[in-house]
Amino acid sequence: MLTQIYMELYKFKRSKILWVIIALLVIHVLWSFIQASTRSLSWDVFLNSQYMNLWIRPSFFTFLSGYIFVRDYEERSIGTLLTYPFSRSHWYLSKLITAFCIISLIIMINFAFDLVIGILLLGQPLTLSIVGNQLVFLIETVLLYSALIPLSATLGILLRKYVLCAVASVFVVMISTLFGASPKYITLDPWLLPYLFSHYPQNLPEISLWTPGVYISIIIVVSGGLLGYYRYINTDVFNH
Repeated sequence: MLTQIYMELYKFKRSKILWVIIALLVIHVLWSFIQASTRSLSWDVFLNSQYMNLWIRPSFFTFLSGYIFVRDYEERSIGTLLTYPFSRSHWYLSKLITAFCIISLIIMINFAFDLVIGILLLGQPLTLSIVGNQLVFLIETVLLYSALIPLSATLGILLRKYVLCAVASVFVVMISTLFGASPKYITLDPWLLPYLFSHYPQNLPEISLWTPGVYISIIIVVSGGLLGYYRYINTDVFNH
């Protein structure tokens, strides 16, 4: 499994998507700098209210998870990949783990940059209590976004094209916007839950609203992941 994960990370290192990630990190730093230098913010508000939480993260993480699968079909390397002495199940899991590693690293780098910017520009001192609470929140955020990886991977397995995967990723944001416009249905979109969690209870004080949203999200994520696993394991890739 470690060999397969290394191979996936090595292929990712040579891809153009790496430059997209660097660009997003730079944009994130610039936005955090503007926020910290132009507004009087507490540490919790500053660290929890970054623009990437609502718009960029759901879309890009969806594309990234699908991209790891799509590139094997687009680059016609899927046939060669399956000649290695590894099962399809191992390849599937290694790609999910690769997506998890990259997404986790992006979130943690963003957090580290925000800490540095906050130390330099925020008026409130950074205490161990704030750091501890934010680290717990960081772990929870990583887990929430990671839970969407199997569903996002399924989109890549089904679509098998970069362009289609990108369109689907943008569509995720459009769906989130529609659900976000209605407090009654806002929790029913799994891609919105990480953002809502980062703003709870300010944006969503009614805890009862979480119950249907959490259950529906679990059903969507699990069923989507199982569908992607089934298609990846059983589809004759050489005829596609």
